[in-house]
Amino acid sequence: MTLDELRAKVPAQWQPVVDQYGPAFIAMTSAEIWAWIELALKGDAYATYKAVLEKLPASDLAAEWENLNAAWKEANTANAASMEWQRSAMAAILKVLVTIAASMVVL
Repeated sequence: MTLDELRAKVPAQWQPVVDQYGPAFIAMTSAEIWAWIELALKGDAYATYKAVLEKLPASDLAAEWENLNAAWKEANTANAASMEWQRSAMAAILKVLVTIAASMVVL
């Protein structure tokens, strides 16, 4: 299939996406496309996007994506630790507040 044939199969508003990513799908075999669809259905957005980038003619995009992905994972890990600390602090404060409230109602 050519890029023009693929463009003809999708709505006009998707044409820019086909122009950018279509070459990756054209480079795939039917088995690879089905494997990619199964990967997408598993819900791993990073692996799914990386698989498309690896098939694009500009292979440096896949390497750059890998760098961005690693930075995002690191940021997500730091954010998760921060959120856990916030939850712990909030729980400690709430325990004190519950104790104060309970002491108000206990005569």
